[in-house]
Amino acid sequence: MNLNKAFAIRLSKLLVEKNISKYRLEKDSGISHSALRYIFNEVNNDVKFSTIVKVCDVLNISLKDFFDDDIFKMSNLQID
Repeated sequence: MNLNKAFAIRLSKLLVEKNISKYRLEKDSGISHSALRYIFNEVNNDVKFSTIVKVCDVLNISLKDFFDDDIFKMSNLQID
């Protein structure tokens, strides 16, 4: 799977765990609705680092904690 899909899956899981809606994520992070829609609908192939940092800030987790998931193992990712 590509990095964007892995990001979307991990983000969805964390939003459920932390009981945060996509709407709240948009408002608290400043990430536009269209940007999040593109991520979740896999329109983009690459997620901007600044977006990842904003997401981690809202979720109150470190980048290390965000990426500390088997979904990000290199054997699971397709890097073009």
